[in-house]
Amino acid sequence: MNKVKSIINKITNILFVFYPFIIYLSLHYQHIELAIFYLIFLFVFRLITLPKLVSNIKWLSIVVTCFGLLLTVISWLFSKYQLLLFYPVAVNLIFFIVFSYSLTQPQTIIEKFARMNNPQLPNQAIRYKRNVTIFWSLFFIFNGSVALITCLLENMYWWTIYNGLISYLLIGICMGMEWLIRQKFQR
Repeated sequence: MNKVKSIINKITNILFVFYPFIIYLSLHYQHIELAIFYLIFLFVFRLITLPKLVSNIKWLSIVVTCFGLLLTVISWLFSKYQLLLFYPVAVNLIFFIVFSYSLTQPQTIIEKFARMNNPQLPNQAIRYKRNVTIFWSLFFIFNGSVALITCLLENMYWWTIYNGLISYLLIGICMGMEWLIRQKFQR
C-alpha cells in the first residue's frame, strides 16, 4: 500500500508542475470552475498521499498544500479567480519564511536535509549549508517578486511563461550549479 501511495504522490507532484498551464487554459477556454474542482481534488489528494514520516519536507509540503487549497476554495467561493495566480507567489513566500527563519536556528533547513543522508557533517560543510540556505532565501525573494509582478501585470501569457517555465528553469539551473559546487567542495 505504501508503494502505491508513494507512486500516487509522485504523480500528484508532477501534475502540480502544470499548475500555471491549468490556470491559463481554463481561463482561456472559460472552464475555470472545472479547473477549480480539479485543483481542489489535487490538493486534497496530495494531503492524503503525503508520506507518514515526520520531517521538515513533509511539514513544508503540508503548509504549501493547505495554503493552495485555501486559495483555491476562496477563489471558488467568491468567484475571484485572479487569486489563483498568486499561488506561486505564496509558495515562494512560504519557502522564504521557512528558509530564512532556519538561519536563526542552530541548524538551517539545508543542513537538516543534508543530515538525513549524512548525520555527521564537518564544520566546513555546516558553513557551506548555511551559505546555500542564504542563497535560496534570496532566490525565493527574487522568484516570488517576479511571480508577483506577473500577477500584477494581468497578462496571462507572461504569467504562464514565467511561473510555468522560466521559474522552473531557474530552479533547475540553481540546483545544478549548487550540485556542481558541492562536488568540487567535497573533493
